[in-house]
Amino acid sequence: MQNWEIDKWASLVGIISSSITALSYGLKYVVIKPLTSSMERLNESFAGLNSTLKLIQSDVKRIDERVDNHETRITVLEKTSHQED
Repeated sequence: MQNWEIDKWASLVGIISSSITALSYGLKYVVIKPLTSSMERLNESFAGLNSTLKLIQSDVKRIDERVDNHETRITVLEKTSHQED
């Protein structure tokens, strides 16, 4: 290996540093940014699904209450029907 002066070593280190920096920014814009935006879209989709699930759960609770109410009415009607017989 040649006996390099400090200026040559400094320029070599500068070139390597610049290359690493360029690669990291390229990786950021090619890989990380699209993944981040995809994750944000998925979060928004899951938030929409969560609100839909809450609506369905509240509807199920209301339907369950109505079924219970109807079952109570049927039971009362059956009792009064048996009493009349």
